[in-house]
Amino acid sequence: MSHLPLKDIVVPERLRPVHQDWIEVLASSLVELGLKEPIVVREVKRGRSKQIELVAGAHRLAAAAKLGWDEIPVSLVEASDLQARLIEIDENLMRRELNPLDRAIFLTARKEVHEEMYPDAKHGGDHGNQHTGGRQVANLATWRFSKAAAEKTGLSERSIQRAVSIISRLAPDVIELVRETGLSESGKELEALAKKEPAAQRAILGVIADGTAQKVSQAEVLLSMKSSMAPVSEEEKAFRTLLASWNRLGRKRRRQFLGELGLEASDVVLDAKVKD
Repeated sequence: MSHLPLKDIVVPERLRPVHQDWIEVLASSLVELGLKEPIVVREVKRGRSKQIELVAGAHRLAAAAKLGWDEIPVSLVEASDLQARLIEIDENLMRRELNPLDRAIFLTARKEVHEEMYPDAKHGGDHGNQHTGGRQVANLATWRFSKAAAEKTGLSERSIQRAVSIISRLAPDVIELVRETGLSESGKELEALAKKEPAAQRAILGVIADGTAQKVSQAEVLLSMKSSMAPVSEEEKAFRTLLASWNRLGRKRRRQFLGELGLEASDVVLDAKVKD
């Protein structure tokens, strides 16, 4: 393990934003106990120059910066872009403080990386390769993603599949809206939200964000009530009155009404009832 100046470490785009509350907790821990686990970095060539990029440990790095540290312990690894992303994902998946939303995001990202690294895994692979010389790699390629992720994280295959399904049905802007509500802490509520159409998801989150509801079901009820209480235009009122009047008229008056419009009235039309 070596040390590097914080100013020399480049932080690439992360899968989840750093949370200020967690930075505060880590900063207090660093003061009392020091850094028990170094951050993970790699050397990357960008153009003609090389730079040190963060692989895992964004919150630890931010906490150290908050405390004014000049240097931080690092573990330098050799890793491709995909391998670096996988290290970041797996380290986060093993952390207990990860909420259901972020866990689902990391699991989805792990699925994407897994399928890019092992294309055969996307379609089930060639099971006949399991007894060849490259047994370990072939086995990994033939595992379904959920099985591989379950063995790595300790989560059940079913919970992994549900998490990935949730993210597949939430648009990026919806995910950002979820972060502003308490729904990110509830897998059950996230699943309920994901079952709705995108427009409904945004409307539901708007109601929850303004504090008038805490659950998806509550927001749906409030939106339904608001819709039923929406103002009706004068033209709509007149149309509804016309429908109601038609139903109250007898055949003679209906024939007279249609005659005023220059229309001929058949028995089917004269006997028709309309929904008002």
